[in-house]
Amino acid sequence: MEVNRDQVLRMAKLSRLELSEAEVEKMTQSMNQLVEYMTILKKIDLKDVEPMLAVDTSIRNLRPDELAPSLDKELAFRNAPSINMDHFSIPKVIGG
Repeated sequence: MEVNRDQVLRMAKLSRLELSEAEVEKMTQSMNQLVEYMTILKKIDLKDVEPMLAVDTSIRNLRPDELAPSLDKELAFRNAPSINMDHFSIPKVIGG
């Protein structure tokens, strides 16, 4: 399979990308290299290779859950710009 210019232009349109002619040419070459590499990978015999479940299978030493005192509400609110009904109040960001 080979990626052609029209396919790159179609992918660019679907991705809402505007590519120059030089970028289209470069992208076509890159995609063809990728397809060529994937073809090589498909030819590798992996029937004797055990599937990998995780990159790192070492044992994780987790700390035990321990009850600890929380941050005092007054101390937490001390540097808050605004408080509303025992909650931090921040300026509206979306739709404001």
